[in-house]
This record gives sequence, structure tokens and C-alpha cells, in this order.
Amino acid sequence: MNTQALGVEYYLAGMRAALDDLPPSEVAEIMEDVSAHVAELSTELGENETLEQRLGPPEQYAQELRQAAGYPPRTERLPVTTKGKLLTRPRAAAWGLAIATGITLLAGAAALREPGILLLPGVVLVLSLALVHDRGPAQQEIMALPETRKIQQWLTPEAGTPAERALTYFRSLQPAWWLVRAGLLGLGAVLLAGRDILGFLFVAAIAVVSVYAGPRAKVDRRWLWFSLPASALAVGLLFQVVDATANNLAYNTSRQSYPAPVTESYENIYAYDENGKLLTNVLLYDQHGNPINAPRHYYGCGGSDPEPMIPANRYPRPKIDYENGTCYTVTPSMSAPSSSTPSSSSGSAPSSSVSPTSVSPSK
Repeated sequence: MNTQALGVEYYLAGMRAALDDLPPSEVAEIMEDVSAHVAELSTELGENETLEQRLGPPEQYAQELRQAAGYPPRTERLPVTTKGKLLTRPRAAAWGLAIATGITLLAGAAALREPGILLLPGVVLVLSLALVHDRGPAQQEIMALPETRKIQQWLTPEAGTPAERALTYFRSLQPAWWLVRAGLLGLGAVLLAGRDILGFLFVAAIAVVSVYAGPRAKVDRRWLWFSLPASALAVGLLFQVVDATANNLAYNTSRQSYPAPVTESYENIYAYDENGKLLTNVLLYDQHGNPINAPRHYYGCGGSDPEPMIPANRYPRPKIDYENGTCYTVTPSMSAPSSSTPSSSSGSAPSSSVSPTSVSPSK
């Protein structure tokens, strides 16, 4: 490489360094336009003439091009030498936006259960927004931060690559996302309406303002302090709705997998005292004093013959016999079960049966 070519490369490198605070895509566009001009001009130089003599220092020439293109003056990035300079106002605002967006995502996933959790990201956002509201729509100080420029480089892939085409496609979907975001926030507000009225009003207001904030954030970067957390809140609410729906489906499926409990019914109840003697005319009640009634319908009585008038909670229930057109109650004969009969004081078993008697029905 000859001396002339070295001079051109050195001059262009100086210009590129003077423009490095701009987005990489804009720097590439400027350098593409000026490289051919500088190379052509170098061929017209005299024997002892340099590009600096013809165009001025590369920093000065870059500043002229910046002004001609309408770019703001360069923001100098001073070396950080003390702890205090790490906590500059632009950096606090930028990190406040990042932290608030992450917290809002987590809060959105729990907002339907605890709406008050939304106060935490709200406080962080208000504090960080207070640092940028008077710095203009371009927010050059924040855009010049090293971490911000790294993000810009990551979001500006080389032209013609699959990553660049994918990002271009996703950017074209932004208007649709603004509507979807408002819909998700509106759904969250509806779900909060019956639980927390303040949470309902808060999320509903965010849903309305988010429709306006989306396009405004493209020309006024201060709206990013609202638009990004609103998107995080919508995604968090979506996660919670999906989780609640999945839990309901799993619960319904598990309920259907278990058979319905079978209630065992008893035809009669026999009570014995401690000596093994069968008790009759026992009235049973539950813990609330309500009678424990047996079914009142007696099978065996037919026609117009009335059923015996027997209290429904009296045990043991008599048997009903039907003979010669008349219903009779018969005292049941019941042997004491060996497995459940309480032993008497002498250890003897109760009498084996009770003699049946015929009783005419009460009218």
C-alpha cells in the first residue's frame, strides 16, 4: 500500500472515530458517501500537500458533515475515574427503565392475585422518568452511553443478513403489537374489576395511554419510559391468564377422573344398651337437633289403605305386613351381630331374638 493510500485510510479512520457516537448504520452511510470523495481528492493533491491541508483535520471535517446532515453535536464521553461519575443522570435513567421493565414483567404475572404489587415498578418509573423529561425527545446523553450503543449495534445487524430481515419484519409488526398490547391490558383490567377497583382503573388507564404511547415513542424517546413497561405488563398478564387457564383445565380433568362417591344406605338401625339388650322406640337426632329420618314410604301397602303413622326418626323401624286388605306393623326380630354387639358386664351375649307382635296401624 502506497503513502497516498495510507493517508486516505488514516484520514477516514479519524473521521469514523469522530462519528462513533452516532448509530452504526448512520456512521456507515456517512462514510460510504465520503470515502469515494476523499479517495478522489487525494489523487489531486500536490507533491507536499496533505488531506488535512485541503480538508482540515478529520474531526473538523466530520463535524461539518454532521452539521450538514442535521445530526446533533458530538456528545463527549469523558473517562470514568471516580465512583461518582458512574452514577450519572443519564445512566440512572437508562438503568431505571431497564429495572422497571423487568419488575413490571414479574408484577404483571402476579397482578391478578396482588394488584398492589404494581406500585413498585410505578415508583421506579416515575423516578427514572423525572431524570429525562427535561432532556429533549432525542435523549442524546442516554443514546451515547456505552451500554446503549452496544444494544444499538446488536439491533442493527449487517444489511442483507437473515437477522436484519427478521428485525425488519418484526418492526413492521409494531402497529399490530400496540393493538394486541392494549387488548391484553384491557383483559387484565376486566379480570381485576371484581377484585380491586383501583387496580382496574390503573390497568385500564395504561391500556388507553399505551395506544398513544406506541407511535410517539418512535419520535420522542421519553415515551419509552411508558411504552416498554406497558409491554412488559401485557406479557406478564398474558402469562398469568395462560397459567390460570391451564390450572382450571387440569383441575376439571382431575375431577372427571374420580368416580362420584357412593353413599351407603341403611334399611334399619338397631340400638343395644351396654348389657346387649335391644332398645326400642329410640328417637335419633343429629348434632343440630334435626331428626335423622328414615324413608316414610312402606312397600307392601296397596290400594287406598293408609300407611301407619310412625315417626320417621324412630328406630328400629317396624316391618309392615299386608294381609286381608289391612297393613300391620310387626316388631322386627333381630339377632345381635357378634362383631358389633357390646359385651355385657358378665360377658354374656344378648338374647337371640325378640318375639314379634302384631299391632294394628294407627289412624
